[in-house]
Amino acid sequence: MNDRPSSRHLLAFAVVTLPVALAACGRVPGQLEILNDQVPLAGGVIPTNPGVYMGEGTLDVSIVRADFGTAYFFFPLLENNLPPSTSGAIDPNQIQLSGFQVDITNIPGAGLPAPIQGVLDNAGALAHYQVPWSGGVDAGGGHLSAIVAAFPVGLAQAMVQAGGLSRDPSTIVQLTISAMGSTNNGQHMTSDPFHFPLHLCSGCLVGNTASCPFPSAPPNPGNDCNPAQDAPVDCCTENGALLCPGVVATQ
Repeated sequence: MNDRPSSRHLLAFAVVTLPVALAACGRVPGQLEILNDQVPLAGGVIPTNPGVYMGEGTLDVSIVRADFGTAYFFFPLLENNLPPSTSGAIDPNQIQLSGFQVDITNIPGAGLPAPIQGVLDNAGALAHYQVPWSGGVDAGGGHLSAIVAAFPVGLAQAMVQAGGLSRDPSTIVQLTISAMGSTNNGQHMTSDPFHFPLHLCSGCLVGNTASCPFPSAPPNPGNDCNPAQDAPVDCCTENGALLCPGVVATQ
């Protein structure tokens, strides 16, 4: 990612000689990989440093509003392990991304509160969908970072209505993310699936609260890309609605 959308609406191989059977499935382990979930830098820039990542995330459904583009963003770092061309021409093994497959499920054996499990069981396309993305990943270990809208607003709102979540972020679901694309020679590619644990809560990321507006900038600004995820955020209330991050009075 190079340009950051606004925080409110940020809501994103065998070489040429693959056998036909493998070509049809579009995935050979280790050729196109999602290495991890990157941590955005200041200004919402997504780095391509494999050492700057998160191993799990937190989503506070109480903060999600209808005008959000997504309830949770995932920032994959992709790696293309196909061998690079040595001819100096256009590399046939460079991968052009077309999008990501997202599946939201329970973690086997972890258990979910009955209301949340019920929401997931009936979520349909809200829990299994594709999102578009573009960009080229160079062969020979090239890296590319991206943004994935990984948890629909409608799913988060359904969980709020169902109940079953509290300030305790002990409820965990699993995001399974796969990248899709094609090499420059037309070979369809699907990455190894990446499994990411996501803690769910209602209120665990809400920091200081007051009536809107705050007289000055509060100490907890929240996640720069999405206030509902991964970091405490100070909020204010206006006509009974919770606004995160809180509105600050104009000077």
